[in-house]
Amino acid sequence: KMSEFCKGCHYDVNQKTGDKACPFNALYWRFLIKNENKLAKNRRLQFSYAHINKMSQAQKEALVEQANTYIDSLAHK
Repeated sequence: KMSEFCKGCHYDVNQKTGDKACPFNALYWRFLIKNENKLAKNRRLQFSYAHINKMSQAQKEALVEQANTYIDSLAHK
């Protein structure tokens, strides 16, 4: 936990996908998944990529789909 910015927020920071999932979760994981070829060797991101490697393909796809939904909704505003 890095800050208190989420205190009182509508979203649940512990959910990665779903209606109550924090949008930043899906966007963060999508960024890492989409840029894995460029970033996976970065030592500072080893923990994050170890976590991604434990995810099932279905979980990764759900995160990317959730993030794409957020991105598409911004593009249409």
